[in-house]
Amino acid sequence: MVGAYFNRLCESVTGGWDRFWFRPDSPQTVSVVRIVVGAVALIYALSFTSELAIWFSDGGVLPIDRTYRLTGADDPSAAVRHWSLFYLAHTPLHLYVLHAIGLLSIVAFLTGFQTRISTIVATIFVLSYAERAPMLTGLIEPLLCPVMLYLCLAPCGAYYSVDAWLRRRKGDTQPIPLSYAANIAIRLIQIHVSAFYLMMGLSKLGGMVWWNGEAMWWMIAQPDTRLIDLTFLRDKNLRMFVFGWTHLVVFFELAFGLLIWFKIWRPLLTVLATLHWLGLGLVTGHWEFAILMIGLSLAFAPWEVLTPATEPAEVTAKTQATPKPAQAGV
Repeated sequence: MVGAYFNRLCESVTGGWDRFWFRPDSPQTVSVVRIVVGAVALIYALSFTSELAIWFSDGGVLPIDRTYRLTGADDPSAAVRHWSLFYLAHTPLHLYVLHAIGLLSIVAFLTGFQTRISTIVATIFVLSYAERAPMLTGLIEPLLCPVMLYLCLAPCGAYYSVDAWLRRRKGDTQPIPLSYAANIAIRLIQIHVSAFYLMMGLSKLGGMVWWNGEAMWWMIAQPDTRLIDLTFLRDKNLRMFVFGWTHLVVFFELAFGLLIWFKIWRPLLTVLATLHWLGLGLVTGHWEFAILMIGLSLAFAPWEVLTPATEPAEVTAKTQATPKPAQAGV
């Protein structure tokens, strides 16, 4: 009895593990994620354009030797090493040439042109922007860079891309095969996003302003970054709204990280995530990060639940044609 139980337990665990990681899946989801991530990566790269030379040229604020000193990379015994393509550029001209190549590669990645190559090149450039001055990184890099690395594994240009359009134009009407790599990439993204939500929620539990309900007010009150002025909420009759909003932020981030693994919750959580990040994006001004978080909710493919399950016609016909055995009386 005990041996049979553990045999069934091991079969259930190993079977679930194999189904989670090692079953082929459609590249459609990773193709949608590619568009969202590519758009955010392009916005991120474009944000460096106006001040690229001011920051990173030899006469700028953070020339290479100063970055080495600040990151400790000039110490031979240092365990941490940072590398960037922009370490190869010392003059404004060289910087902007590399920057132009990076923008072109990200546009190719976004539109899905030569996607297998452009995904890798665009990822290298995004990592290079982040690693050129790691002390300047913000909210977006810890999520954008890993997701782009995961997309390098998958055929993310199979749908909604220039590659797909060129394939159809050549007369290739063969259905796109399922892909093991697409499933692995989307699973890595799902785990990363879920863990990111849980870490955000758990980190807020360590802050007193999130417990007493004041955190949202302190974000609303910042005049420099906000996109919308909600300071009218300081009215004493509206304070409970701010307190409730603060607690709902923590509750939602913790709930999303756990409940998103249940398919029945995914459409609702995706809608709530959109409202959640729209509100935070307008209040904090981190609208690129908000777009990325909303888009990565699509990695969980919420439309699966909205599609009614139907049996194939052949299976239904066979079921109707097969006579049912007579039930024995009790």
